[in-house]
Amino acid sequence: MIKRKKIDLSAKPVFDQYLQNQDNSTYNFTNMYLWAGDDKITYCETDGCLALFFLWGKQPLSASYPVGDGDKRAAVRSLSAYLCEQGICPVFRNLSASMAEELQDMFPDCFKFTADRDAADYIYETDKLIHLSGKKLHGKRNHLNYFKNTYAYEYKTLKESDMADCLALFDKWFDEKESMKLLSSSREATVKLLSGFGQLPVRGGGIYVDGEMVAFSIGEPVSQDTALIHVEFAADIRGAFNVINQEFCAREWADYLYVNREEDMGLPGLRQAKLAYRPVRLLEKFNAVQVKPL
Repeated sequence: MIKRKKIDLSAKPVFDQYLQNQDNSTYNFTNMYLWAGDDKITYCETDGCLALFFLWGKQPLSASYPVGDGDKRAAVRSLSAYLCEQGICPVFRNLSASMAEELQDMFPDCFKFTADRDAADYIYETDKLIHLSGKKLHGKRNHLNYFKNTYAYEYKTLKESDMADCLALFDKWFDEKESMKLLSSSREATVKLLSGFGQLPVRGGGIYVDGEMVAFSIGEPVSQDTALIHVEFAADIRGAFNVINQEFCAREWADYLYVNREEDMGLPGLRQAKLAYRPVRLLEKFNAVQVKPL
């Protein structure tokens, strides 16, 4: 029987049982905890698997692909039946390519698959983010070098006691972004991350100039070779974003081959910024709409 549950910090041990080596940023406890909101994201355990439920905007309730070592075929049937009981056409969201292939193999022609470009994760080579090598990253190097040549800065690995500095910088950044004021969920998620820093499996790095924080970033390892960046903010200073990006990767993630900087949510400015750093690939995500009985 499906029972949807809230995602709070007490749910982390449950997620840890099922989520190992998941490069797809959707299947990450920290992300789901940060963006759960007022039950916008919930979870359940069924048939030895874990699944998420999404309730965004005007879209009806949908589910994730079940993860874990349980019976995925049975879990998909259970999730489908639950959604049907709610009077909803079953839709499974944010499937990686391998998940979509597995679902198609289990239930041939029962689902219609559509790529969701807005949800695709941007994957970068860590070494490229550290060294910014190549002609295509020439502009990024210029901004980075300007900052380094202009400011005597300090990089600091952040502790829980530094979260007040992060919040002050974030609030200043947020207040200056008129377009972001409509996205109250963004502030809510960031505040949850900062307040839960000591209880989440995350690392943080900050850039200080004359004792004042001007940039910070927070992320976590999600697989043997990939780190996931949750947030990155900087003051309106030329090169500040570039230096926190480089220093955070060099100081915290140099032992990982890749950095996942998550999706662009379809925001044109964010997409342009993420593409400008030349990702090595996009981790595609697919939505699966059930078109036949299982």
